[in-house]
Amino acid sequence: MNNNVQQINQLFKYLIRSDEYSAEFETFIALLRGLKDFSPLLEFYGSEFVNILLYELLPELEDASNKALVIETIVEATYGELDLVTINDLFNQYMVLLEDDAISLENASRCFFGFLASGITPTQIFNYMSTFKYKDFAVAVLALTNILSSDTLNTYSLSFYKEVDCAHIMKQRTYYFTQFIVILHPLVANYTMVSAINFVFNYESARIDWPFSRPGSTERLVTANILTKEEGQIFEELGNLLHDKTVELSYPRITNLYQKMFEGKDLLDVIFTLPSTQ
Repeated sequence: MNNNVQQINQLFKYLIRSDEYSAEFETFIALLRGLKDFSPLLEFYGSEFVNILLYELLPELEDASNKALVIETIVEATYGELDLVTINDLFNQYMVLLEDDAISLENASRCFFGFLASGITPTQIFNYMSTFKYKDFAVAVLALTNILSSDTLNTYSLSFYKEVDCAHIMKQRTYYFTQFIVILHPLVANYTMVSAINFVFNYESARIDWPFSRPGSTERLVTANILTKEEGQIFEELGNLLHDKTVELSYPRITNLYQKMFEGKDLLDVIFTLPSTQ
């Protein structure tokens, strides 16, 4: 092992031997937050670093958010290298912390990808979360991670499965409608960079990335009940305009497509109403 790596790991050991709420320990936690998001460094510190987290640090922790951070870092650092008994134990600990509201939606989603790569199945995750007290959070995590398992559905979890499926469809629908609005609404296009509302896209990226330029290119979304047939046709019509270099995207033509989509209806009502419920 590189001598520098050994010295740094010794420093880590020194920091974690302090009281969990000391300045030294908080220094280590602050470092760990950065390391978790930098896989090359996790690889650089090697198996000794993972063992420090797994066997010396994790069993001694009291703070729930610190426990979650350490588990997430171990999962990020190993990605399929831990034995199944250990990864299942980490998974069970993590799910308790998740249900106790110690983990953010984004961190949970990212960590689940690591668990899946390490041998945890979508069915394990889905079935565990179907028992959560706070269903909205469970549904959001599963939809964000795109985990939807029907392998072992029972009567109790069938309704939960439908909620997750609906949320996943809504996630995709709102993604494309946000892109549509950024392209077509002049005020949104002008102020996306400074708006407190996160529109995901700026005007240029929304216009360049618009994926519906060919007839039938929205058919998959229509079949999946993400868009209505009429909405799909409007999306494709916009694609024709965006990809035809002979056409100027004049304001009246843009307004026409925008009005055609919403027809005087409340914008949010349209966006958040799935085709299957219209």
